[in-house]
Amino acid sequence: MEIKVQVKGVDDLVRNLRDLGINRIPNYVARSLTLLAERVQDAMIGETKEHLTVRGTWLKKGARYGINRKAATKTDLTATVWTQAPWLIEQEEAKPKTPRSGVYLAIPLLAIRSGRTDPKKIPRRLSPSALRGKVVEITEKGQTILYEHGTKVSRHFLPLYLLKRSAPIPKRIHLLETADKTINAMYRGVMSEMIGRAIAEKG
Repeated sequence: MEIKVQVKGVDDLVRNLRDLGINRIPNYVARSLTLLAERVQDAMIGETKEHLTVRGTWLKKGARYGINRKAATKTDLTATVWTQAPWLIEQEEAKPKTPRSGVYLAIPLLAIRSGRTDPKKIPRRLSPSALRGKVVEITEKGQTILYEHGTKVSRHFLPLYLLKRSAPIPKRIHLLETADKTINAMYRGVMSEMIGRAIAEKG
């Protein structure tokens, strides 16, 4: 599954301008659509960085799970922007999250992460897998993984994760909406410039 945005050429316009003898019009349309797709790609990357914590280089253009682009050509007047990153699709669709493996999701509590955009990386020793088998407390909200610290005389149990079979995901990013706004804002200007160049070339 993936998120995909397609920017298509204006086929009727291309045919009409070709009828006027402007034969290179498909080249100009392809360049314009590709430029528009680049702007959409940049806007979607910006939307992701603004609302999610991005670590590593996975969002880099050309990366497997990045937000990538296919250029239009004179024979295929369609430019495409897409991502196949499962976590971005989850955030965009805002469907309830379920465990990819196992029975429970381990949801970080305030003691270990203040929120989704908290840049602090959870130490490996405090990851859910590292704490497997540790003390679990049953509360009204569900099961909680407790972290034991302190001395034998003064021990404390700090709740780190809440265990749930599924959890709602609030919609934190709006990739399709961002793409739509970018296309609407730029399409007319980009196409007008393309037509102007095509006509100037003919003259």
